[in-house]
Amino acid sequence: MILSSLCRYYEILADDSSITIPRVGYSSAKVSFALVLSASGELINILDLRNKAEKGNKLLPVQIIVPEQRVRSGTKIMPYFMCDNNKYMLGVDKKESADRLINLFNSFMNFHVKLLDNVPGIAARAVINFLKEWDPKNAKEHPVLQKYYDDIAAGATMVFKLEGERGYIHELTEIKKCWEDYIASENTGFISQCLVTGRNSVIAQVHPKIKGVEKAQSAGASIVSFNFDAVESYGKKQSFNSPVSEYAAFAYTTALNYMLGNQRQKIQIGDATTVFWAESPKSIYIDIAAELLNMPGDDAETDENTNAYKRDPRVQNIVAGILKKVAEGKKITEVTEEINPETKFYILGLSPNNARISIRFFHVDSFEGFVEKMAQHYNDMEIIKRDFEVENIPIWRMLRELKPKTSTEQKVPPGLSSAIMRSILNGTSYPSLLFNMIMSRIRADHEVNYVRAAITKAYLLRNARIHNKNNLKEVLTVGLNEQSTNTAYLLGRLFAVLEKAQQDANPDINTTIKDRYFASACATPASVFPILLRLSQHHISKSDYGLINERRIGEIMNGLNSFPSHLSLEEQGIFMLGYYHQKHALYQKKEN
Repeated sequence: MILSSLCRYYEILADDSSITIPRVGYSSAKVSFALVLSASGELINILDLRNKAEKGNKLLPVQIIVPEQRVRSGTKIMPYFMCDNNKYMLGVDKKESADRLINLFNSFMNFHVKLLDNVPGIAARAVINFLKEWDPKNAKEHPVLQKYYDDIAAGATMVFKLEGERGYIHELTEIKKCWEDYIASENTGFISQCLVTGRNSVIAQVHPKIKGVEKAQSAGASIVSFNFDAVESYGKKQSFNSPVSEYAAFAYTTALNYMLGNQRQKIQIGDATTVFWAESPKSIYIDIAAELLNMPGDDAETDENTNAYKRDPRVQNIVAGILKKVAEGKKITEVTEEINPETKFYILGLSPNNARISIRFFHVDSFEGFVEKMAQHYNDMEIIKRDFEVENIPIWRMLRELKPKTSTEQKVPPGLSSAIMRSILNGTSYPSLLFNMIMSRIRADHEVNYVRAAITKAYLLRNARIHNKNNLKEVLTVGLNEQSTNTAYLLGRLFAVLEKAQQDANPDINTTIKDRYFASACATPASVFPILLRLSQHHISKSDYGLINERRIGEIMNGLNSFPSHLSLEEQGIFMLGYYHQKHALYQKKEN
């Protein structure tokens, strides 16, 4: 299902003339330099193709479509065609031994002489002459190479360019024909029915590497891989255990690598590098999905979790309109007619696992279904806020609240982020671990901020809706409900008012009752509230606003018959909401 969906997406991309994506027999490579050759094969210049990074002064290679570069395993010598690293193309490197460098360069030279010997045109002859004349032992002294020698010898991928010609040599018609004839002649091997296409085809023994999954090996990792006896069966070695044709292996990995290299189609959700796509060449689906999944946070411009995603005001307006229409029970087509609501939409979460990649989650839905699930999530998360706080809390911002503020490392348990994402996409209950962790953070920090309150409300609201706990809905509101008689909610409100009474009496106080009593007040109210009420009389007598706070306390106390000896975890969450709602209301009135 996953591979076939990716193959279909590759074909959509390949048919789109506005998108540059490798065709069969080609791949995308990060290239740093171009070796400029004269017609006679002399190295006359080196072009630095690198671009300056947006942040810092680091120079980054550019992505270029080149002849296919298959996976090199171990110390096996395998030259690539017309585009390779410094060891193969020039025989130079800062770490490799001189003998091995000679072997690598000779393999590259012999491979190209063999393929290009009968190719017409100046370019083929220039490459052959250059390789035959080049001496790796004297490379460092070459006047053209000296300027960039250190950068190249440290590790760089290069291509050839012919003096006075546009483009690169591997892009010339006669060179491309030479390469395609070669790979056609090499395309022999084990033939079987492909599990993806259903056709009898040559089966890929090793699949191309997937690059761009966070914390996976930089050289790339695999989804399909068999490399030791314990996972092999019926005498079939390597990927013959899972017969995927050369074409299908190329198509699914190319589509996946394209998305992993595209900031618009990738977002980091905890430990899962997540990509998404629609079965349509229209970019509007990706634009809307990117905005829904990567909502701006309070520090979206600088936070690493935003993945350098660039916002489009037009798309932001469309998404705002869609969320409003969905909340009203209307169709997304009322906002824009560019969308077909029935278009299939896919989300794939990937996590590293040594040299392999694990599938964290895979979700398939109509585009309308996906939008409705996301809108429901943001609606569940909606809670009263201050004007400067964001309207819709992004998923990465939720996860950030689960770790201590003093921690520099992400402390979210493995798999929790994926479980949260699955609950959002399926419309099911949020994982209980999310609620447990947010409650632990509140008790530890004595802080119920906007994001924490929103998570608490969303968790309890969704559980109440799914399990028909209608009695809880009165406290799971966006703002303060002064009519609620829920004991836990009233206790949270009462604590907020008692804290306000203390702060009115002692405006410059550093340690409030929240710092000393908050955790125990929400867990064991009977042991704490009598003490706090006695303290409040002292605070009321000292404050200019004492009578107002006394009236507030009395109004809340009228709804309480007694103080419970303890509150369940769910009731503690309701306590937190009562506290947050009341505190916001108190300070809103002060501002007005």
